[in-house]
Amino acid sequence: MPFKHSLLAVGLTLFLSYAGFSGKNLKIMPLGGTRSTSLTYGTASSDLNGYRATLDLLLAGDGNAVDMVGSQKSGNFTDPDHEGYLGFIISQIDAKGIAAMPVQQPNILTLAAGTNDMLQNVAPTDAPARLVTAIQDILDASSATLVVVTTLLPNGNAAVNTRVNTFNAALPGVLQQFTDSGSPVILVDAHAVVAVGDLADGTHPNDAGYKRIAKVFYDGIQEGFSKGWIFDV
Repeated sequence: MPFKHSLLAVGLTLFLSYAGFSGKNLKIMPLGGTRSTSLTYGTASSDLNGYRATLDLLLAGDGNAVDMVGSQKSGNFTDPDHEGYLGFIISQIDAKGIAAMPVQQPNILTLAAGTNDMLQNVAPTDAPARLVTAIQDILDASSATLVVVTTLLPNGNAAVNTRVNTFNAALPGVLQQFTDSGSPVILVDAHAVVAVGDLADGTHPNDAGYKRIAKVFYDGIQEGFSKGWIFDV
């Protein structure tokens, strides 16, 4: 499929498997927002842990010290901090990221943004460029933060899903500037591992879907490590 091939050209993690690194201090700030609460928040997961608890377990299981950071909390695991916000579009997530970066000082940021723009039909054609701005604002706040950004999940609404597909198809091209400059940005593809049938409410995944998203983010972090982008904190 041409879409997947073009994504590979800019460092997208599809189903690649990386050997886990160990001995690192990882301050991870999950950032994002979707319709009713957030993929980052863990909406529609049975425990509100979303992908965060599984990602924590995977990285800690390799022998790393993991600290999830953020001003928000949800879930029942031991480190439920994050920056996931109710119904936020990309521009609002951007503003929260700008405010949080100097406070939280993460060396890894997992970013899921754009679903609400597609749901609300907020200038969807310009949404990839707004995502670029949000990523650049994170990098401007800290050049020592690995940004792992995901494609959007499929959606149960046909019109929204069309916008999602258009948004995802644009990401390799608009994010190429980060690849060209050697910036610590990794694009991963949660869309490839979650089907519409895995959505609990038409937008957010069920528990199994969240676990697969965690593995996608995990592999993206491993790819970042392979490029020397896990910076000391």
